Amino acid sequence: MSSTGTLTWLERIGSRCVQRAGANAPGASIAQRVERDTARVAALDAGRALAIVGVILVHLALFMPALPPWLQAFAKMGQYGVQLFFVISAVTIMLTLEAETRRFGDDRSLIARRFYVKRFFRIAPLYYVAIAVYSLGNVLAAHFHTQVTAQHSMADVLANVVFIHAWVPSAVNTVVPGGWSIGVEMCFYLFAPLIFVATRTRGGLWRTSLVLMLLSAVLLSTGACADDVCSVENNSFLYYWPPTQLPCFVVGFLFARYGKRLLLRDGVELSRFGTVCALAACAGLLVLLYATGSGFGLAHWLAPTVAACAAAAFLLLLAQLPRRYPGARIVAAFGQNSYGLYIWSFVVILIVRVALKTPLDALDHRAPVPGFVVAALFACCASYAAARISATRIERPCAQWARQVLLPRIARAKRIERVGGEVSGETPE
Repeated sequence: MSSTGTLTWLERIGSRCVQRAGANAPGASIAQRVERDTARVAALDAGRALAIVGVILVHLALFMPALPPWLQAFAKMGQYGVQLFFVISAVTIMLTLEAETRRFGDDRSLIARRFYVKRFFRIAPLYYVAIAVYSLGNVLAAHFHTQVTAQHSMADVLANVVFIHAWVPSAVNTVVPGGWSIGVEMCFYLFAPLIFVATRTRGGLWRTSLVLMLLSAVLLSTGACADDVCSVENNSFLYYWPPTQLPCFVVGFLFARYGKRLLLRDGVELSRFGTVCALAACAGLLVLLYATGSGFGLAHWLAPTVAACAAAAFLLLLAQLPRRYPGARIVAAFGQNSYGLYIWSFVVILIVRVALKTPLDALDHRAPVPGFVVAALFACCASYAAARISATRIERPCAQWARQVLLPRIARAKRIERVGGEVSGETPE
């Protein structure tokens, strides 16, 4: 079959998977459009909310060994909420850069500057506070001959401050618990504008995807086979390593290109056939994920990629959520505060660990499932409360300052550059 015939066949299958809703008609009201916009955001927020709950469950289960095997297995699958975060992050960033391109045209320098400023002030302020909080916790814990995080040096702290810790074995996850994923995210942010430019066309998208997947495979093979024994252990440095997680972002920007019709375009939704296909794909990928990853551990190097594919299928299903459903506001609130929830959930789980060293431990062993449910509810609620406080006091003020002070300066500097180029006879960007 020729490539043209293959493409036509794939397009035919794709057309069966989607259908156009009546809201896409020319007479659709503004209220309907606003409702669709809210639903789109809700789909991504639902993904973030489920991702952070999964992360909380897996870390909580580590300290509750009396759980029955089925619940332990379920909780362990929560670790792949991080890959769901990565896919959503890639989708969001690609769509954001697309919107910036529509706004500023082909001024790539301005778009890149704005992107870096917004991303840095979205992530860095809270992460720096987390470094200080966990460092202070280690100082206080030393008086009780214990420690909050794994041992690390000041060089490891510095690596976290400049966000290169995902490449440093001693710093990758020792300064801030769970900080490895922030290092991976920041590494992707560094190249995101370049990747976006390279994937503007269909050919560029697939060429870039292929190059990045090959790069991931080569680097991972080189790292995993350094000692003549090719292996990647779960939650090891090589598992946290950016090349291992890179396919998650590749899946994300592929989904941003081909899934945005379902997530963003007016009046397009999955057909019944498409829903069945998405459900089947999600179920099959979850089974494969259990086999390669947290269940049988057959190929931890492959598990993040499988998790990313499962996340894409899952997001297709979440995009079909109705405008209102039971718990929608709670889900949206968790999704919108997922970063803060991720950072502070480790502190709350530490509190649970301390509580389990009291007579509550005996109660947990007598009723492990109810105990786990109660602990999970406490961890989610307490983490959410801390996330709301940090969002109000840290994240939003820093982001607002960047928008009001730095972004206008970038725009002014760009205008000056253009004027200077025109005066000197240079061709402006």
